[in-house]
Amino acid sequence: MKKKIRVRFAPSPTGALHIGGLRTAFFNYLFAIQNQGDFILRIEDTDIRKNTKYSIEYILKALKWCKIKVNEGYNHRGEFGPYIQSKRIKIYKKYLKILKKKKLIYYSFESKDELKKYKINNKNFIYNSLTRYKLKNSLSKNNNKKTINYYLKNKKYVIRIKTPKNKDIIIKDKIYGNIKINTNNIDDKILFRSNDTPTYHFASVIDDYLMNITHIIRGKEWIYSSPIHILIYNNFKWKLPKFIHLPLLLNNKGGKISKSKMVKNKIPIHPINYNKLNINNSYKSNGFLPNAFINILALLGWTPKNNKEIYSFKEIIKLFNFKNINKSDVHLNYNKFRWINKKYLNKISNKYYYKYLKKKIKSNIFNLYTKKKINKIINLTKNRISLINEIWDVSSYFFLNPKTYFIPTNIISYIKDNKKKIILLLNKFIIILKKNKKKTDINYNDIIKKLSIFNLKLLRISIVGKLIGIDMYNILSLIKTKIIIKRIINFKNFIISQYKI
Repeated sequence: MKKKIRVRFAPSPTGALHIGGLRTAFFNYLFAIQNQGDFILRIEDTDIRKNTKYSIEYILKALKWCKIKVNEGYNHRGEFGPYIQSKRIKIYKKYLKILKKKKLIYYSFESKDELKKYKINNKNFIYNSLTRYKLKNSLSKNNNKKTINYYLKNKKYVIRIKTPKNKDIIIKDKIYGNIKINTNNIDDKILFRSNDTPTYHFASVIDDYLMNITHIIRGKEWIYSSPIHILIYNNFKWKLPKFIHLPLLLNNKGGKISKSKMVKNKIPIHPINYNKLNINNSYKSNGFLPNAFINILALLGWTPKNNKEIYSFKEIIKLFNFKNINKSDVHLNYNKFRWINKKYLNKISNKYYYKYLKKKIKSNIFNLYTKKKINKIINLTKNRISLINEIWDVSSYFFLNPKTYFIPTNIISYIKDNKKKIILLLNKFIIILKKNKKKTDINYNDIIKKLSIFNLKLLRISIVGKLIGIDMYNILSLIKTKIIIKRIINFKNFIISQYKI
């Protein structure tokens, strides 16, 4: 009988979950859905110094926004719990004793400073079978039983795995093929810290075995930790899970995406904002839709055979396959992300834009416009944006009077050379508008056609504040006449004061 597929997402609560971790969670989730398997959320919180209070809350909120549903694990039912490692310490100690009886672990007594000095004096230092007998540990010939007992009672120590000498470990990876790593090139990793807590290397292997995890899907950065994990499995004579390592996500400088070393740029790496963790630049806050972000996650390393870019969630589930995962690392392409989001924006109704604008605009200004007019403004501007937040950038001039004027150099020269003519022209606009405040008799097209290019630009600057926006006919038609009059008067006064007419 075929074993049920069980995968896990096991983040450490050491900060806000970023796009790399979410991609890993999403690929695990897709694989579970495709195979009618289980997707387990496990919190690996044994590194007490780095844990942050609100990280777990953030993980849960981020998964929810990305529509990743956990069916077993933290905050969910399951027979293999608890699903948070800090509550499983007794379990890990039980399995540590088994390795101790088999003499597959040992005590290491060096302080951090001692190891640091040793590394400085010995280039390419690795703590393993080639060096361990020269160091301060329970295997060293220099340490007899009496000395070891003294250290165990009076000094801090860590517990390391005893890796075999000069043995090739084969990692059978579904994406990168067979990877051979010799034990002479890997550390005797610490399994238990000096504060009596397990490290990731030990706790995750024990949990994966006890929770019947069949496939370990994680980032490529864990490949060089895999030999240790395989050794632990072999030490217990357990059947290995299948390994699937995903290509790295790289930032705009070509470095690995990191929550501890963020590259200062406008590209967000977090899915949602969260005040408790001081996350205020995210995909959600920048105006990405959840479905668009899911589409983006899917394409971070996965290249479908049909080379399409836009997929529904159902299509992703149907087509996703690890055979189509790229081996090369993936750069975050923000322009492409914006393009994908624009495709999704084209499918949503105006009510989403309307709701967003209503939040941005003071009620006394918003109420000057009928819903019909606001919908017309939305229809005229939404094709200019890639993020929903940008609807304000391209339509704010309908609702706010210009506070400053951005006038190009050539227009400034034109104003200086034609000051009196321009004031007369602006006065003419004001007179026409005051006579026809209901706009029923104003032929804006006729007025616009009679204007020179420079005068048309001046009219736009007076109403918008700069040379942006939709066609002038629609701007004039949609803004209330009394507001247009006020803006033209303000601009006229600005020219008089600025250029001393």
